[in-house]
Order: sequence, then C-alpha cells, then structure tokens
Amino acid sequence: MTGFSDEERDRIREALLEAGRELFGRFGLERTRIADLTDEVGIGTSTFYQFFDSKEALYLSILVRERERVAEELDAELAAAPDVRAEVRLTVERFLAELSSNPLYYRLLVDDELRLLREQLPEVAVESHFREGMQAQSEHLERWVTDPSFRVDDPEQLQGLFRLLGFTVAAREELFEPAGAVDLHDSSQELLVDVVVDGLFEG
Repeated sequence: MTGFSDEERDRIREALLEAGRELFGRFGLERTRIADLTDEVGIGTSTFYQFFDSKEALYLSILVRERERVAEELDAELAAAPDVRAEVRLTVERFLAELSSNPLYYRLLVDDELRLLREQLPEVAVESHFREGMQAQSEHLERWVTDPSFRVDDPEQLQGLFRLLGFTVAAREELFEPAGAVDLHDSSQELLVDVVVDGLFEG
C-alpha cells in the first residue's frame, strides 16, 4: 500500500470504519455508495480500494468490530451478575437495548441486510463472522442450560428465542410510534422481559 505511512493508513482505515458506521446506520447498505464514504473521509475511490475490496467488505469489518465491542461490554456486566437468572435478564435487556439504539444491528436483523451481504461477499467470510458471534454467545448459553433451575436444555432454542425477541423492536417503529403509544411499547417490553425470564426458570 504505497504512498501512506503506517500512521496514515491507520488513520484512513479508522475514518472509513467510522464513516461506514454512520452512513450504513443512517441510509443502509444498499443506499450508501462508495462515493458517499470517500467524500466523508476525503479520499479518492482508488484509495478506498486499497483498504477494502467493496462496501460490503467494509460493512462486515464494522460488524466484526461492533460484535467485539458488545461482547466485551456484556462480559463485563455478566461478571458482576449474582446468579444465572440475573445473567439471563441482563443479556435479554442488553440485546433489546442494542437493537433499539444501534441501527446497524437493527438493519441487519429487521431490514434483511444480511441477505445483501450473502449476495455480495464470499459465503465463507459471512459465515465466519456469524460463527464467531455464535461461539461467543454459546459460552453463556451452555452455562445457562446446565443450571438445574433453567428450563431449556438446547442452546439453539435460546438463539431462536433471541431472534424472535429482536422483531419486537421493529414493532415500536411500525405499530406503536404511528399510534402515539411509545410509552405503552416500552412498558410492554419490560413486561415481556419479565415473562420471558420467569418462563425460562423453574419456580
């Protein structure tokens, strides 16, 4: 990668990651052009391709970084949890909060941007990202299912449960906001968390 010092390369790569996080979150993968990214960073298109093969490759790199950030923050919170029930509640609450506040995750799950990634990137690259994410989750899930009071013994069922819970976040925008009932959504979501967590444990 000629023409740039190590410091300049690091700066440009970081700027592209930050610009991508902002633009992909605001406009989505399909509507964000490489020109939008390069204009934001102040580089030419040819320079972009010295760092990433495509905008999809940049998107995946951003997802990897987001996954690592969320996992690190969640691990720190779970380390302070007094028991498995508290761990489960923290995880469910954090999952829903992240989807509500992080447009990248929201678009990936609700707007089906995962399909666009699969169409444009080598399958092995996309699968590697999600496999690593599942492995990070599985450490917690495996511990939960071995707890005597936990009612589910299949980690895959728990992963499916989290996917279903994710779509309740979309209901806020599509159903509750148009009806002017955001407060009702938020209180109902708190009730849902109570019901889910209580339902996962005996007694």
